[in-house]
This record gives sequence, structure tokens and C-alpha cells, in this order.
Amino acid sequence: MTPTAMTRFAGQRALVTGAASGIGRAVARRLAAEGASVVGLDLSRDGLEETFDSIVGAHHIAVDVRSEEAIAAVANSDVLVNAAGILLRHELLEHPLDGWQQTLDVNLKAPLRLSREFARAHIEAGTPGAIVNVCSIESFTALPGHAAYTASKSALLMLTRATALELAPHGIRVNAVAPGVTKTGMNAAVRADPEQAAALNEAIPLKRFATAEEQAAGICFLASPEASYITGATLPIDGGWLTR
Repeated sequence: MTPTAMTRFAGQRALVTGAASGIGRAVARRLAAEGASVVGLDLSRDGLEETFDSIVGAHHIAVDVRSEEAIAAVANSDVLVNAAGILLRHELLEHPLDGWQQTLDVNLKAPLRLSREFARAHIEAGTPGAIVNVCSIESFTALPGHAAYTASKSALLMLTRATALELAPHGIRVNAVAPGVTKTGMNAAVRADPEQAAALNEAIPLKRFATAEEQAAGICFLASPEASYITGATLPIDGGWLTR
């Protein structure tokens, strides 16, 4: 990182959901490295401790992002990153409705509730803020066995646009990234299968999977003052997947 990038979030407070692993972990670490005081939320206490083990001044809470405790944690944040998400793989005809509802609650309802509380605090204080949602290439295109996930992520893209439109007059920017196949626990089993991994790589023009750190770079850009005139955008970070 350049010296400028290392101080982009100096003096700011950032809340990151899903901070115990994957993209959320990479974002929390990068924000902290760039000067932010970070609060991480996740269900996994062990994962959170691993994320923040060497970060001085960071704080983490083992909590369900759907809970009232998670909503309360948003207070006093300058940046909100909604990175928590779940993927339950089921064929459409066998998809359990409770799993469908759980996916929508975590991937869509939780970001809505957190974003509203974040926005309410900033509007009352008359201060600007930045929200970044983690969508997916499946916000634009479907994959088999992912009906609930695809529905939730496409809805999150439109939630990003709707909240950006309403909150822009208050100086609150709302953007998103759309990650392609990224090396995280969510797809570890698929990547461990040589045949499936080869097929996925073949579909990516850059012929490789992303790292969580590459996703974090885009998220932190959108949350930073460098993106001060960007709101309502969804940035694909997908190795060219959506060009096909």
C-alpha cells in the first residue's frame, strides 16, 4: 500500500460483519492497517480472535448479525461493511423453506437493518458516512443449486441502489462489490475438487480465483474518500466473469 492508502481511514471507526473469515476478515485487517478503529461482528468467536489477534485497538463481538446486539454495535461507526453472508446449496425443487428464509435474513434483511441504524445515526448527527455491501456475480447471473443465494444477492444489489438514492442528500454513500469466485471457506469444497475447480477456472477470463485481499482492496476504495463521488455503484471484482 502507498503511504496515502495507509492513512485513508485515520481517525475513523469501521464496523465489519462477517469479520471472522474470508472477505470480512481481509477487509477488517486492511481497514485497521489503513488507520481505522475496527469493530468486527461474526458468530465465530475463535475466528474473530484469529482475525484481530495482532491488531491493536480493534474490538470484536461474537454475535448473530440478525440480532439486536448487532444493530446496537453500529453506533458511532463512520464506515459500515456488510460482508456477512451464507450460501446453502440445494436444488430448487428440494430447497427447504427455512433455509430460504435464513438466507434472506442473513444476506438481505441484516444489511437493511444495519444500514438503517447506521444512516439514522448519521442523519441525526448531520455527518457523512459510507456503506459497502458485499454482493456477488450472482447479483447479475444465476448458478445452479444457488436459488436462495442468487435471489438474496440480486436483491442486495437493488437495496444498495435504493439506499444510495435516499441517503445521498444526507452525504451518506452506499456502494457494493460483486465478487467472483474467491478463495474463502464458502467454496473450499468446490475448489478442492480438481474437476470442479478446473471448470470454474476455465470460466474466468483471468484463469484464476480471487483472493480475499483483492476483494478487500475494492471494498476499502469504495469506503474511502477517494470514492467521494461514487454512490449507488456495484463494482464487479470477478476476473472478467461477467464479460462472458
